[in-house]
Parts: sequence; structure tokens; C-alpha cells
Amino acid sequence: MDVLDGLLGGIGFLTTLPAGKKDRLVFLLQCTYLFSIIGILIGLVTGLSAVCLILILPGLPGLSAALIVIIIYLLVGLHHLDALSDFGDGIIAHGSRDKKINAMKDSALGVGGVFFIVLYILLLFISIQILAASQTYVYLGAAMLVAEVSAKQSMITIAWLGKPIHQGMGSFIIDNTFSKDFLLSLVVCILISIIGLGIPGLVALILAILSSWIILGISRSHFGGINGDCIGTCNEIGRLVALLSLVIIFNKGLVIWMPW
Repeated sequence: MDVLDGLLGGIGFLTTLPAGKKDRLVFLLQCTYLFSIIGILIGLVTGLSAVCLILILPGLPGLSAALIVIIIYLLVGLHHLDALSDFGDGIIAHGSRDKKINAMKDSALGVGGVFFIVLYILLLFISIQILAASQTYVYLGAAMLVAEVSAKQSMITIAWLGKPIHQGMGSFIIDNTFSKDFLLSLVVCILISIIGLGIPGLVALILAILSSWIILGISRSHFGGINGDCIGTCNEIGRLVALLSLVIIFNKGLVIWMPW
């Protein structure tokens, strides 16, 4: 029952789907590896949507890609995208760590946040458009699945490695993410990535995880630790890195001697 409540709490936290009581989030914090399971759900929905759009709109990869981006955020909401904008504001801000943290926590959208969001959405659209134009609809659907589990593993990775800079939702996730959560989630994500796309899927997952290490290093340098915005940023960047990796791999741009 705890796992079921945690799963429902995670669905309510990571998506816009109704998942019942808010107190189920407490159970999610007891088993944060469930993030990857919810990533599978999100990936299946977005992947199936991508397949349907490619079949309905043949020859229109740009329109399909735009609609896929819209579907992603209708499903998952905008709170992680908001985290990315806050992270951008904090990175761009000048001054001490306290000033950077205050800029990140400020509800007003700054230049850094605008730049990060515009660049992110542009790259997300382009990567999906290229995959929609150059690959089969089955491959695109699998790519969306791999991207979402990669995004969730990126969140788990930074939460496992990072130290909180203040109390809040982010600190609750960080304080309750242990090695067992990281490893259980990693096993699930590896299996899904390999089943979905084989070696390219595994490479995309690994690169997404590496991106969370980079974000962790940047966060430590600028803020002295991490918070919920840093975790949400890893979700967005992990998704994008996974998709861009698959674009590069299947356009023969990544070490041609590798077996894909």
C-alpha cells in the first residue's frame, strides 16, 4: 500500500493527472526510486502521442514536433520549466552566493530565465523535429520514452549526490534519496532504455545522467548546494540531452565505430 500511495503521490507531483490525496506525497518520499516508474508512464503517453501525430500528420514533422512539445507540458505541467528559468536567473545573477540564491528564489522572471527557457524550448523542438523527420514513428515513440526515464534518473542522481541549501520540497527529496533509490531507479531506467532503443538508448541515458553531474557542479559553484529548482532543472536538461544524443547518434555524428 505504501508503494501504491507513493506511486499515486508521484503521479500527482510529477504530472497534471489527478492522483487523489496530497498526503500521498509523504509515501513518495519514502521510495523516491518511483520517479523512474512515473517517467515510464509519462514516456508512454508522450511516445504514443508522438506516434499518433506522425501517422496523422505525415510529411509535417515541424507541426508534429510543436504539438508534441505542447502535449509534454500539458501532461507534466510547467513547474519544472519554471525551475529551469529560476536556475537561469540564479546563474546569471552577479554577486555573492546569497544574491544568486535570492535571484533564483525571486518569483519575477529575469533575463537569465528568459534566455534559458527560449534556448531550451528551441532545442527541444528542433531535436523532436529532426527525429520525426528522419526516423520511423516507432523509433520516435521509443525516443520519447527513453528521454523521460532519462529525465527522472537525472533528478534522482542530483538528489542523491547533492546537499540542500535551504529547507523546502527540494530538501525533502534530497534528504530521502539514498543509494538504494538511485540504484533501483538506475536498474529500471537501464532496462527501459535498452528495451526501447538498445545501445543508443543506454548511451542517451548515460549522457543524461552525466548532465546532472554537470548541473550539480554548477550548482555547488554558484549556490553552495542544490534546491528544488536544481532538481527540476535536471529533469528538463536530462530530457533534452537524451533527445539530442539520439539525434546525433542516428545522424552518424557520434563515434562511428560504436555498434548502433
